[in-house]
Amino acid sequence: MAKNELDLEAEQFLDRVSANVVKARKSKGFSQLQLATEMGYKSASYLGRIEIRSEGQHFHLVQLYKIAKILDISIEELVH
Repeated sequence: MAKNELDLEAEQFLDRVSANVVKARKSKGFSQLQLATEMGYKSASYLGRIEIRSEGQHFHLVQLYKIAKILDISIEELVH
């Protein structure tokens, strides 16, 4: 597999994870601000930028762990 193809697949994976976080957050009735606050952030702007993958930002494992715990779902639901 060529490096560029692998990079593209990785970007698509990160896009899918962000979409899954948004879907899970909304299905559990959380606003960006509510989830961000539960995660320890003071505003929703950082979480919002990650959700839309602004400037290539993406969720990290600890963030996904916290999101799964807060939303009472499995991490697999976020990364699948």
